[in-house]
Amino acid sequence: MIKDQPNSRAELDRLVPGLRRFARALVARNADDPRLAADTLTRDTLTRAARAGGPSNLRIWLYATLTTLNRARARGASGPTKADSANGLGVTDALDALPLSQREALLLVVLEGFSYSEAGEALGLSRATVAALVARARVALEQRMDLARPSNARSTTRTAPYLRLVT
Repeated sequence: MIKDQPNSRAELDRLVPGLRRFARALVARNADDPRLAADTLTRDTLTRAARAGGPSNLRIWLYATLTTLNRARARGASGPTKADSANGLGVTDALDALPLSQREALLLVVLEGFSYSEAGEALGLSRATVAALVARARVALEQRMDLARPSNARSTTRTAPYLRLVT
């Protein structure tokens, strides 16, 4: 168990802030009380970690577990959410508008610094699929944010996107 292994416990303590940050970004406004939903996801993930037998890569296992729990939470949600009624002018609103798979991949790579391979392992996807999801999410965010700008402030010339090499 995690609690009986001092090194695993120290690693778990180190990973909790990032896990909480990921949960809050993943839930964003897609819950009646996003902070409570994110804290519940984090707590449930840590509870499962305490019962687990020490997975080989604790970081990936924790994020995979949190992602699975969030998918179950999202399937159980019914009716319109706050994101449905949002006007789409902010980054959080733009993230909320992304399909869940794109949002998960983007947040793991961009927010949490996972490599495409690590994110793929956490999400149960190939590296190439994660790269494609992140690329689609970035394009969708750029388009949504561009539409939110006043028409006189929109860029008429496109610059090459900045790409970060992630291995």
